[in-house]
Amino acid sequence: MLTLDLTNEPRWHELVPGVRLHLRPLTTALMVATRSDPDLETVPDDASDEERALIFAKALARRAVLAWEGVGDADGIPVDPSPEAIDALLDIWPLFEAFQL
Repeated sequence: MLTLDLTNEPRWHELVPGVRLHLRPLTTALMVATRSDPDLETVPDDASDEERALIFAKALARRAVLAWEGVGDADGIPVDPSPEAIDALLDIWPLFEAFQL
């Protein structure tokens, strides 16, 4: 049975042990906004499916991530989820894969 969550409240999701993201719900509005992201409009026609998936995931994450825990800079100092930091997070293969789920 499909159960509907009519609250549409953000939730915490653990991507890998020790790394949690506070995410907006994956709504139609969020997906439509992501599809019109400027980064997606500049993808070359000959880009691979993998390249397109990474660009889309980063665009989606920049809209969906509200906060996170367990993410720090090279010195281990916690960092806030800026667009650059979100992109860097998804450049780490296990985190990209977990975010895709």
